[in-house]
Amino acid sequence: MLRLARFLLIPALLIAGVLLAIAATSQPAQQPAVLAALGDQPLVIAHRGGKGLWPENSLFAFERAHALGVDMLEMDLHLSSDGELVVIHDQTLERTTNGQGNVAAFSLDQLQALDAGYQWTADGGQSYPYRGQGIAIPSFVEVLERLPSAAKVIEIKVPDAGMEARLCDALEQHDQLERVIVGSFYERSLQTFREQCPGVATSAGPGSVRLLVALNWLGLGGLLSPSYQALQIPQRHSGLQVASARLMRVAQERGLAVQLWTINEQPRMRRLLDQGAQGLITDYPDRALQLLGRSTRIGALEQ
Repeated sequence: MLRLARFLLIPALLIAGVLLAIAATSQPAQQPAVLAALGDQPLVIAHRGGKGLWPENSLFAFERAHALGVDMLEMDLHLSSDGELVVIHDQTLERTTNGQGNVAAFSLDQLQALDAGYQWTADGGQSYPYRGQGIAIPSFVEVLERLPSAAKVIEIKVPDAGMEARLCDALEQHDQLERVIVGSFYERSLQTFREQCPGVATSAGPGSVRLLVALNWLGLGGLLSPSYQALQIPQRHSGLQVASARLMRVAQERGLAVQLWTINEQPRMRRLLDQGAQGLITDYPDRALQLLGRSTRIGALEQ
């Protein structure tokens, strides 16, 4: 029995030594300029510009959400056939426009000839108030030029297409490197972007989220040295709780800004804020602003 105890003690001591060494050298993330400029208040982030209120990922939505008083605009990037960054969520056109086919099969001019307000409805299809109103798929450069002061959350939707370098160049040319957080569901895209655009804030990819969840479950979250600055996660995924109060606390201790998606109902917004969420990514930014006691100008916008 004593021999077995000694046999088990040696690897346990080695593991403990390794964990202590990692803990001694681990470094929390540093707050990026884009978040430092927004202060300590909970952030309201308009998901696709506030897709519950207006046609998603359109200049119309971004400008109105910005006028409403949101803190950040969230948007998605694809690549046109002529190599232009375009702001649209889906790989295909049917759900949000009057076009058909893959986004990547069309040039910027062809994409911008489509009606990006065609499919938007707030009443289950009884009416389509934005059809024929001149709402187009914007290029990313147009968004940067029209809304230079707005902080932005940007998602790279297509891996291995050279989008990372194009995105970095556009941000640099428009002096907005410190006005964005860049994310993706593709770890390799995030790694490529970080290498090509060092210093620009990024969010955790899915592998990084899984690692943090596992470390938190083991009580080892303090070992994490994040290569990212924001943790943008759902409350639940595949029926499992992701955004627990403990995970959010550990993430914040590691210097991460915790932002939850996609949170649309005020009671759930309140619960998550009470648990430690620092940002709400929502289709209805007006609801989040109201919950936080911040003034909105939505009535004036609709006149």
